[in-house]
Amino acid sequence: MAPSGISVNKPAAVCILLLVTGGVVFYRWGWSISPFASKTPDLPAEGEEVPTQEKDIDVTKLQAAPSADTSADKKIVVKELTISVEVGGKKLEIFSRQTTPESTAKLTVLLLHGMAFSSQNWQEIGTLQRLAAWGYKAVAVDLPGFGKSENQKLDAAMKEDFMVALVKEAVKKERMVVVSPSMSGSFSLPYLFSDAKSAVQKAAGFVPVAPASTDKFVNSYPESQLPTLVVYGAKDKSLGESSKENLQKLPRSQVVVIPDAGHPCYIDQPTLFHNALYHFLSGLPKE
Repeated sequence: MAPSGISVNKPAAVCILLLVTGGVVFYRWGWSISPFASKTPDLPAEGEEVPTQEKDIDVTKLQAAPSADTSADKKIVVKELTISVEVGGKKLEIFSRQTTPESTAKLTVLLLHGMAFSSQNWQEIGTLQRLAAWGYKAVAVDLPGFGKSENQKLDAAMKEDFMVALVKEAVKKERMVVVSPSMSGSFSLPYLFSDAKSAVQKAAGFVPVAPASTDKFVNSYPESQLPTLVVYGAKDKSLGESSKENLQKLPRSQVVVIPDAGHPCYIDQPTLFHNALYHFLSGLPKE
């Protein structure tokens, strides 16, 4: 019996103390239930150990992402819009497919594409619709010389400038995540990592899907703090594995291997790709 006359249940008191202590530790390090949480923990005090971030994510064990199959989400309209982009004194008319959520968008997801593909693929596998259903604005473009932008010509040396102009016109000042498969790496990588320290000012996150040209920026990656989800198909033994090897040098990168999928893993296994994308986007810092 305590002096106040109130009986104290010692086991219960110990449990409460442990819960409070655990809550403090959880807050101190910014841990999250999501395997994609990308908050950088505070620097530890001298002698403290730093909790490590899991680099490889088993996509088959992720909770299923919300679909775009409800009656409300089925009303999502994929708009076809032309974006006028000026590069090197030349005006390019870039075809795009776009979706917007009913409420204010959390951020914009810019969807690029590979050599044999276009923005149409993102509509066919439902990525544009799902992003809007999840509360994001989605902009899928046909890069110069591809899809419905096929008559537009762009010198290779102008790809970084093109991305700067495209983001200015298509994304404006909104927070952005870039999804970049295969060939489109020759556009996204120079834009983000020619000055790697500034990548976090250019994008809130990066989802490279076995992109080309990763070897050109290997020395720059350690300087970037951009949250990155490296994705490739388990059957992609060439570009997939080599891009992963290079991109893992990004300090805030995590890796998802899509099973039973080749180079265009997002097309081979769209449900698994969407689950990984959803959890990555959900784990990004709000600001």
